[in-house]
Amino acid sequence: MDINSWRDIAYNKKFETTIKFIKGMRLNNPDFTIKDLEAMLQCEYEREGQGWDGRGEVVEIGIQANIAAIQKELLAWKNELEQNNKQP
Repeated sequence: MDINSWRDIAYNKKFETTIKFIKGMRLNNPDFTIKDLEAMLQCEYEREGQGWDGRGEVVEIGIQANIAAIQKELLAWKNELEQNNKQP
C-alpha cells in the first residue's frame, strides 16, 4: 500500500457517501429540489473558502469529495431534466 493511498481511500469513501445521500434524498424526499442541491453545493464552496485556519488535510479531502459528488449529481439531474423536456 502506497503511503499516500489513504488520501484516495478517504476521498472515494466521502464521494460515494455523498452520492448515496443525494440519490436517497431524491428518491425518498419529494420536497428535495434541484435548488436544494445547488444550495448544498454553495455551502460546500463556502466551507472550502473558510480553510484559512488550517482545519487539516482530512477535512479538506472531504470537502473536495463533497463538491465533486454534488457537481456530478447536479449535472446528471440537469441533463435528466433537459432530456425529459425534449421528449414529445
